[in-house]
Amino acid sequence: MPHFKQLSVLRDARAVTASHHKGLLRQAIEIVRMKKRNPGLGASDYFAFRLYDEDYLGTSRPEDFVGWREEGDVALILNARSGVAPAWDKLIFAIFARAYGLPVPRLRALYRPGVAPSTAIAEISFDTREKLAAWLREQAEWPLFAKPAFSEQGYGCFCFTGYDRRADALTTKRGESIPVEVFTGEILGTLRHELRSYKRELGYLFQEVLRPHERIGELLGTDTISGVRVILAQDETGLEFVSAEWKMAIGDSDTDNIRDYSRGNISGEVDLATGRVKRVVGGQWPHASLVTRISTTQRTVSDFVLPDWAEALALCRRAAAMVPLMRMQHWDIALTNRGPCLLEVNDMGSLAGQVYGRGVLTPFVRTLLQRHGNPARYALAKRLAARRPL
Repeated sequence: MPHFKQLSVLRDARAVTASHHKGLLRQAIEIVRMKKRNPGLGASDYFAFRLYDEDYLGTSRPEDFVGWREEGDVALILNARSGVAPAWDKLIFAIFARAYGLPVPRLRALYRPGVAPSTAIAEISFDTREKLAAWLREQAEWPLFAKPAFSEQGYGCFCFTGYDRRADALTTKRGESIPVEVFTGEILGTLRHELRSYKRELGYLFQEVLRPHERIGELLGTDTISGVRVILAQDETGLEFVSAEWKMAIGDSDTDNIRDYSRGNISGEVDLATGRVKRVVGGQWPHASLVTRISTTQRTVSDFVLPDWAEALALCRRAAAMVPLMRMQHWDIALTNRGPCLLEVNDMGSLAGQVYGRGVLTPFVRTLLQRHGNPARYALAKRLAARRPL
């Protein structure tokens, strides 16, 4: 694995040489200087966050960024493990959201092996895969969005558009055909490589398919939800919105996930004050490009203002109180034709939104890490507690 990592870094370095006329030696020197200022950053962060481009960063500093090696530590420092269950188990999240009266997608069905859950949360519940299979074959209301109760990065999510009785298969938005027995057997019942974070004991949720706000649908040319990732920090002293990123689904994508950009999805930074879309990125630096037009509609995305933005932030602020021991929260929120709707909250959410040239270590976040961190356990907390530059 280290060999492939080294090859990737070398490819990135050569790409920077070609695009920014920086030789390999100069890049190496900059990486060493960067690490002296912020030991948590490495060569891959230098490329991924475009730290090699001073003009792109503007007034941002390497000290403001969190590298991939310490990304998980931020959540471990700030979020009490006893208070993060709604972020990991989507059924618990649905229960909490219902109890607090928060807008979330209608839960049409729930599969949880072992004991049939109460139908107070879902319209119908199943405790065996056989019962679920029978229900899927009888469905008349399509489409249907299916996702694991426990999973990460969009793995295992499907947008089912119907049931093909002759093939005994579920059809998807992508044009795939998945036999019911394969879905309820191999996918729900086993731990496949691509579902490495899936916990089959926690089952699957089947939700209504939300529709995007009319303006978003016209811009992107798809009815797939393109969620906004809002990161906020909080404790008893106050709350700060740290960043917002719009993940845009393009073409026939089932989800807005941008983990590999392989289906053409793109993402953009959102101005917290106004909801205006700023830098839009397609791909991963240094091989990415800044996007100004949507490829499928040819509409201009630059300066697009997200609808219902003030309401979306107000909803996140209200929902944040639901999980007070999570001091750094990563909310996914859908801007729909009936207003903002919460999709989920994440505990160890990716900090990849730093690709827009702005780190997440704001003064407020630094203060929280100093206040709640354990310097004996985490290098990041130790550096901050020492009150010297990272």
